[in-house]
Amino acid sequence: MANVRIATVEDIRGLMDCHTLVWQSLGEVLPADWIQEEIDLVHRTEAEEMLRRVIEDPERITLVAVEEGKIVGFAMGRSDKSSLSWLSFMGVSSSHRRRGIGRGLVQKYVEESRLRGARKVSLNTAPELEPAVKLYVDMGFIPEGLLRRHRYGMDLIVYSKFLG
Repeated sequence: MANVRIATVEDIRGLMDCHTLVWQSLGEVLPADWIQEEIDLVHRTEAEEMLRRVIEDPERITLVAVEEGKIVGFAMGRSDKSSLSWLSFMGVSSSHRRRGIGRGLVQKYVEESRLRGARKVSLNTAPELEPAVKLYVDMGFIPEGLLRRHRYGMDLIVYSKFLG
């Protein structure tokens, strides 16, 4: 089982590589332009510095799932003083899916959010990402809204989990 932990600056290269693999694997589900934009993001010259700032930002939560010394999944988001935590992305490399790594990342993200004072964790996901939708629902997230034709013309569902 992968070890899920807070990312460090030493994880930047592995995080970038995993980011690329995850987005490449979504080619049959998400629009090609969206995927290319995300892949291009980590290949910009300033990408490493941008990730360094994200990892070091006290309002951000960046997690990695590590197995045999390699980053195989990650989750990123923001938890600020507003009591809301926003999980902006969670992904697992295709060769490591269906093994509980995504669940571990989301659990750790919720735990970190709670520790930082969040009362609610929210996220968006495309209904076409059926395994992700099932995971979020199984973990107690409820649909709160629908963003019609939001990103590249795709609908996105807003899910939230209220923290007691």
